[in-house]
Amino acid sequence: MRHRACAALIENGRILMVRLITENQSFWTLPGGGLNTDETFEQAVVREVAEEVRLTVRVIRPLYTKTDSSGKEVCFLVKRVDATIPLLGHDPERPLDQQVLSGIDWHPLAEMKEDIQVSEVLTALNKTPSLLL
Repeated sequence: MRHRACAALIENGRILMVRLITENQSFWTLPGGGLNTDETFEQAVVREVAEEVRLTVRVIRPLYTKTDSSGKEVCFLVKRVDATIPLLGHDPERPLDQQVLSGIDWHPLAEMKEDIQVSEVLTALNKTPSLLL
């Protein structure tokens, strides 16, 4: 079991997502990944965003937590700390010829509301709409 942290970086009504391509599927997801030993969820989400989209972020607050057979996932609302432009990073746990990250893009929230993670983010944000200001 490995716990995960993910990031919801929302700007101008759009959410930043990464595209993963594995052996049998291709999909958009929020930046994030597994916790390292002795790492908090907050530390993991900051590290994962830096690795996957080369941004430095700060955690605003947790948005949702869910648990299943693979572990606990905590998603955080994050903000950029500077004006750096997101760039595709890499997964340091995988060899360069076996990377699954294939793209990054800003997606309009309204178009992604059917995505499992984004729907959880939107539900949490609707409880506290001032967080989007």
